[in-house]
Amino acid sequence: MKRVISFFVIIFTICNISYAQHDNITKNWKTISINDSVLGKIDYHVNKNNINKRKPLIVYLQGSTNFPLYYLKPNGRYSSGITLNVSSMSNDYHVVLISKPNTPLVDSLEIAPSGRIQYPWRDGYSEKYSLHWRANSADKVINDALNKLNIDTSKVIIWGHSEGSQVAPAVALKNKKVTHVISMADNSLNHLYDFILMERFSALSGQKSNEEAQSNIDSLYIEFEKIYKDPKSTTKEWFGESYLKWSSFTLNSPIENMLKLELPILYVAGGNDLHSIMNMDYAKLEFLRKGKDNLTYKVFSNYDHFFLETKTNGSGKKEWIDHLNEVNNFALKWVNKN
Repeated sequence: MKRVISFFVIIFTICNISYAQHDNITKNWKTISINDSVLGKIDYHVNKNNINKRKPLIVYLQGSTNFPLYYLKPNGRYSSGITLNVSSMSNDYHVVLISKPNTPLVDSLEIAPSGRIQYPWRDGYSEKYSLHWRANSADKVINDALNKLNIDTSKVIIWGHSEGSQVAPAVALKNKKVTHVISMADNSLNHLYDFILMERFSALSGQKSNEEAQSNIDSLYIEFEKIYKDPKSTTKEWFGESYLKWSSFTLNSPIENMLKLELPILYVAGGNDLHSIMNMDYAKLEFLRKGKDNLTYKVFSNYDHFFLETKTNGSGKKEWIDHLNEVNNFALKWVNKN
């Protein structure tokens, strides 16, 4: 049954977990640490449901922000950016999550002086956070999990959402044990291009003048030039993230990595996801141009970045219908067919 959820839930939560203490979350996960001489400490978390059972593997890569995988908001509710139904999927798959650098599985958020909800920058985060760190850490996690868990190696799935979608193809290039790539709701071209696209869209849709949009784009090019001139800087920032982060995610575009893969790739978009759909469409065209047939491109026409659908009920009030289970079930059926 589709769930109707409020605007408040959409803005502040993807997965509601209920009022609880941190240990009510951590008890569901087994945390394993890898100490790497280059990457530092890598923490990954295996759901304990049927943990001793022989099952295929899903390594999930969440999107952007420095938030923990699960977090307690100032309103007292636990939430997460994880777009999997872990409780049901872990019946049949080993579900693995990877913490971002120096970031715990669960922690509390705070309210900044500006009034926005934030998570404090932890020591060492900016120095490590990059596509390089995320892809290499996931590569090592897969190898470690294959040694420590009872895994059916016929299905080793790297599954990314949003920014994690950019990382997933890079992981598959590194780790030849990966059998399937699932990338959902993010760009195929240079991530910085999204900011230019949105300026063009805002002008073409009448939200601002062409002159204002062009002025903003000219300013963006100035910032992008700064990033590429100092791509390894962890102290200089743009849009709240280090130059290292931005350069690492844009020196190679996701489509370049996807085209190098021969294994099955599922590429999923929401047709109402303005920040991604115009960029994602290009991937299918490029696969056709190259004569490659290992990409399945699925667009859910009326869904947004988190696969929510906006409808107006009979009283004129907006409702948000959650289709995440539908999308995830589609992905799992695709895995079984490929």
